[in-house]
Amino acid sequence: MKSLLFLFLLIPILSCKNDGKTTDQVTPADMYLKPDNSPATDPTKLKIPNACEMVTEAQLQAILNITGTVNIKEANDPGNVNAKSCFYKWDDLATPNAGILIQIMTNPVYSEFPDYVSKFVAAKLTEGETVLGSDTPSTYKKFEAGGIVGSYSFDQSRFYWSLGNDFLFMLALNVTTLDEPKMVKAAEKIIEEVNKTFATKVTK
Repeated sequence: MKSLLFLFLLIPILSCKNDGKTTDQVTPADMYLKPDNSPATDPTKLKIPNACEMVTEAQLQAILNITGTVNIKEANDPGNVNAKSCFYKWDDLATPNAGILIQIMTNPVYSEFPDYVSKFVAAKLTEGETVLGSDTPSTYKKFEAGGIVGSYSFDQSRFYWSLGNDFLFMLALNVTTLDEPKMVKAAEKIIEEVNKTFATKVTK
């Protein structure tokens, strides 16, 4: 368990505070996601695509109504072979440091927990996520994008989903002008594009 907690303390995220409206009512159905029981592939046999190729500048401009240029920059950790990340940043007078982060990961504890990837996403709904400086876990709810179901926290502006037990994804947004319904709608559109592009690039 310590190794799992340590791993996700290392996941780079966009640190932001969202001042939009939130929906506090959570039903039992919102708090359950059945983990994927499909066989996991040894991560050493998987190739993680470039996270900066998952969404184009034009797609992001259309989804988030961005009028200016979107700067796209790799944010990979050379010491972590289990993840690739990309920052998409743009200027927005209403949101300092506006941007999103896309991260694609494989299972870092495959030998111990081969089904870790899908269980991680499901556990967000039942356990939430506690961040540094807070003793109260953030609530996660379900979302669906193109038939893929995942977990999201409006308070953390973060979305997690998986494709089988091989790849885990995270999308973090720093766009303070979005309330919860608008953020979920925008995120689902981005995630659909990520999944479509990923399907054309992934190799085993």
